[in-house]
Amino acid sequence: MAGLPPQDPLSFPAMGATHAAGASALALDTCRLIGANPSGPVGARLIEACDHLPPGAALASGAERDALVARLIDGATNRETYFFRDRRQLGLMASLLGDWATAHPGTTLALWSAGCATGEEAYSLAITLRRQGRNVSVLGTDISRSALAVAREAVYRTGPMSPCRQVGMEDDADLPLTGDGRRCVADPIRAVVRFAEHNILKTPPAPLFFDAVVCRNVLIYMDDTARRMAFTALAAAVRPGGLLLLGPGDSAPPTDPQSFGFAPLFRDGTGLFVKGSVDDRPTGR
Repeated sequence: MAGLPPQDPLSFPAMGATHAAGASALALDTCRLIGANPSGPVGARLIEACDHLPPGAALASGAERDALVARLIDGATNRETYFFRDRRQLGLMASLLGDWATAHPGTTLALWSAGCATGEEAYSLAITLRRQGRNVSVLGTDISRSALAVAREAVYRTGPMSPCRQVGMEDDADLPLTGDGRRCVADPIRAVVRFAEHNILKTPPAPLFFDAVVCRNVLIYMDDTARRMAFTALAAAVRPGGLLLLGPGDSAPPTDPQSFGFAPLFRDGTGLFVKGSVDDRPTGR
């Protein structure tokens, strides 16, 4: 979408007063629902989208309004993601969880990819751990219904800026090429990954305690209040001694992981935290 016009984004002066008020309320309500800052990029896209709604559309109610909000969220949220994003972080996570699983034979590691977008991250978690011979169950959640539909289809385009930009020949077994040049997720990987619609500002999904929660490049688009709410929910979902994986900008104030009971495992900004002290990290000791 184009940028906002140089005007108060909540005034909607070009529309009739009733429609303008409805569009403004719809934009703000949707921002609150997903925790977006109205002055930030996601909020700006929502406001602009409401500005261009047909007359009367913003005044919809009930199921019609719910469907409209879902479409607005689909259009405004950032779903830029790809397979094996930050392989080093994923590898460190897999090593730590693998040590813990070795000390607890028969364990199925439970992971939550919060804000999973179109599913590449959730599948990457499963692939990384299964390559170590681990039993794993991955839940991917997102608020965007269209993104989840892509995740469940599990077929992705290829190319330099595609979701498969980091996929190589060594990944063919888990992400085989299709006849039309795309890549699909192999059945053994799909079998251990499930997807559900969920807002990370709400109560964490079941199971209530995960061995690792991954939420990367989601919190940076939220306002301060929403970031605290989301962090509270994410922290509650990690079992004691479990791991939290964040993106580079997700742990900025006011969401310092240490204030939520997490300790950084590395000093180089890896974005890998353990619930408790460093001595509680999931090793086999």
